[in-house]
Amino acid sequence: MDSVLISIATPVYNTARFLPAALDSLLSQDHSRWECLLWDDGSSDGSREIAADYARHDPRFRLLGDGDNHGNPRALALSLMQARGDFVGVLDSDDMLEADALSSMLTFMRADPRLGMAYSQYIEIDEDGRELGPGRRFHTPYSAHRLLLDFMTYQFRLIRVAAYRAVGGYDGTLDESADYDLCLRLSEQVAIAHLPRPLYRYRIRPDSVSGGQRLRQVRTTFDAAQRAVQRRGMQRHYAFSLGLRARHVLRPKPSDNDA
Repeated sequence: MDSVLISIATPVYNTARFLPAALDSLLSQDHSRWECLLWDDGSSDGSREIAADYARHDPRFRLLGDGDNHGNPRALALSLMQARGDFVGVLDSDDMLEADALSSMLTFMRADPRLGMAYSQYIEIDEDGRELGPGRRFHTPYSAHRLLLDFMTYQFRLIRVAAYRAVGGYDGTLDESADYDLCLRLSEQVAIAHLPRPLYRYRIRPDSVSGGQRLRQVRTTFDAAQRAVQRRGMQRHYAFSLGLRARHVLRPKPSDNDA
């Protein structure tokens, strides 16, 4: 059995409907040496009880949290402080991993010891788990400079714990841009590569991001990129500004048979 331990952080906040599928996808992994840091962020819908039940039946699930609501970035930062693994990753509590996600990413990173992080492709699914198609972000080829303009290093990400800690981990003070900010800081310190296989199922939920949150996400993402420009000393040669591009979205309505 492979002895490498992978620590997966899963912040939980009122996702009782989807949480069992997320945790079951970990139980289905063909790489069995993992721990799941389940941080309950003050759920009120029974999510904590679901997480506690999994922790009772399998010690690889570690239930954490103080009952308060810290927000997702702070929950990630706090939970990964307790990671015991050689690698760290994140599984959102409404998403799922393919059964070979951990083993595939581990094999990929072992093939190149220079890699500090790797990321896969992902499949988008709806609230009921139906496939919507492949995600678009990974179509953009990775480079540390291109990452300033496009967040292609999406899920699933696996990071060497030494690299994660060397850049300071998640910034718990950020909001929607915490993942992007972490990837930018990693790109300035370590090699990053893309494994072109869909290993993650990303759930699209209409209620997950409101219009106001979307605008804030645009702003905070720009701020993260601007900080990276300054860290890299690029402001002397480049003017960095925020440009907004609107697009129309057409989604099918639920049919009468779905009611």
